[in-house]
Amino acid sequence: MYALGLNTMVVGNELRAAVDGVTATRFRSGGNEYDVVLILSEADRNSRPALDSLFVNSQLVGGRVPLSSFVSYREGTGPLTINRENQGRIIRVTAGTTPGARMNLVQQEVERTIAAGIALDDEVVLDFGGDNAQAMEMAVNFGLIAIVAILLVFGVMACLFESFRDPFIIIFTIPLSLIGIVAIYMATGTLLNVLAAVGLLVLIGIITNNGIVLVDYTNLLRKRGMPLHQACVEAAGTRLRPILMTMLTTVVGLAPMAFWPGEGSELTAPIGKTVLGGLSVGTMMTLFLMPTIYYIVNKKSDERAAKYAAKRERIAAGETSRNRPLEPVAVAGIISGSEAEL
Repeated sequence: MYALGLNTMVVGNELRAAVDGVTATRFRSGGNEYDVVLILSEADRNSRPALDSLFVNSQLVGGRVPLSSFVSYREGTGPLTINRENQGRIIRVTAGTTPGARMNLVQQEVERTIAAGIALDDEVVLDFGGDNAQAMEMAVNFGLIAIVAILLVFGVMACLFESFRDPFIIIFTIPLSLIGIVAIYMATGTLLNVLAAVGLLVLIGIITNNGIVLVDYTNLLRKRGMPLHQACVEAAGTRLRPILMTMLTTVVGLAPMAFWPGEGSELTAPIGKTVLGGLSVGTMMTLFLMPTIYYIVNKKSDERAAKYAAKRERIAAGETSRNRPLEPVAVAGIISGSEAEL
């Protein structure tokens, strides 16, 4: 080929023009443009003998050179198209799943089959994508968003209570609400998805409201001089009605969204079920467990404060006894033969 004054680029361009065609010009009519493509007829480009009739112009020879002068043919198989990504060849193998199939189980089975039956070359990199990979990536992102949301809620409550202990007690109800989320999905026979994570973010802001009301009223009773145990019992009993009313109104309002079938319900139902289940169980946990947790945490704190106050009283009493002024004492003695009072 090089002896005939040709190179791979020239030959490749001629083959591409003959087989795939080349746009020679554009035809304009009535404001529309149409490409004029020059290409060999189908009979002259779809068989091996037709390739021998192709010619390439050579400036060295000064004429057209047939491909048969420097090309040999060998039949084989190959890709119709070559896709590249990051300067490397890439092949995508796609497949669908039957309705109701779990994507993570399907991917595990595919990975097991490939590992058992396909020997990969060292230069081949196998990467799994699709809906399952996107779901895992979104789950990680939603996890980070949930952590940020919890920290923001904690910061707001810390500013409100001017303490880090009370917000910690309220935040403890968020993991307890997960019991209700899992229970409602198991009862309805549905699977957790990405939209359930969206409902969890909404739940983080709602579930803490009941805890704020309960803890704030307990602190108020303690400031009025009520003992710790009695304050916990009194606050839970007094705030029972408003907490239950708030929870019931929210649950009743979310019930149609969670269970009513209709167009687009597959997008809204997971959010409604997540908030409904988490709020129902989380509220019950708030009424029963939060006073207990509040009592345990503050009892230890009160004991430490009492010990510290007693220690300060002992120290203050000791300093008072040391700093008390001495009383004058009369001492009789003989100084130079005379009696004097010192």
